[in-house]
Amino acid sequence: MVDIASVHMHEETIPEVVQELAADLLRDSILRHPIIVDEKTIVVLDGMHRAAALTQIGCLRIPVCLVDYENPSIKVGTWYRILNGDTRSLIEELTRWSIKTAESNIQEATRRLEAGTAAAFVATKQRCLTIENREGDIKGNFQLVACIERMAKSLGYEVNYETETDALTKLQKGMVQLILGPPPITKQDVRRSGLRGDLFPHKATRHIIPARPLGIDVPIEILRNQGLDLRQANRQLIETLKKRQLERLEPGSLIENRRYEEQVFLFK
Repeated sequence: MVDIASVHMHEETIPEVVQELAADLLRDSILRHPIIVDEKTIVVLDGMHRAAALTQIGCLRIPVCLVDYENPSIKVGTWYRILNGDTRSLIEELTRWSIKTAESNIQEATRRLEAGTAAAFVATKQRCLTIENREGDIKGNFQLVACIERMAKSLGYEVNYETETDALTKLQKGMVQLILGPPPITKQDVRRSGLRGDLFPHKATRHIIPARPLGIDVPIEILRNQGLDLRQANRQLIETLKKRQLERLEPGSLIENRRYEEQVFLFK
């Protein structure tokens, strides 16, 4: 456990999601899973909404899984936006808002994203447009992605999020109509954003770690109790977990309707 005031967010949260999670935490009286945190900077890598919800309900401390973020086995990716709706209307809207685009193909668009000469791209199965890098920085490019996402929603598009591989596969198979590909993010970008408080839009990063602990089931009372210091709270957490069985699950396991790409250690 760490003091909740010591953690740093690197992405914005959605107020409605935070409110719903806060209500769930108060109703269930437990926190099921720890937050994933960079051990060096205490920047949250996964669990932004849970951290915000715990803060909202008055928790003083938070259970975290500290990871060596510099270890190459930890990867940072992005979430591709899946858009279903009238593809022509979005492309016309991009033109109306003077967002500069160029005809391309997905391979070239991906190369330009990696080179930093494009901010994003939109693609259908038949057509791909790169969006020019106007801002010149990763934060500005993601703000542009968020702007296009809001634009799509205002036009009636249904917006979902997929990994790069899944998004491109579904587009190729005709399972989705359009994808919005964001620029890549580095670990340095994540740390810088968290420490400065200059947050990325929500659903910017997707972290892949070698293994993830789940099911710690920490009582909310321990997290809110003003009569405990951090050392006492950690002792209670350790003693509780020592009494539990630990099950190792292979990558691809489905737990509580979420599929985990990494190995999972589930406390039971």
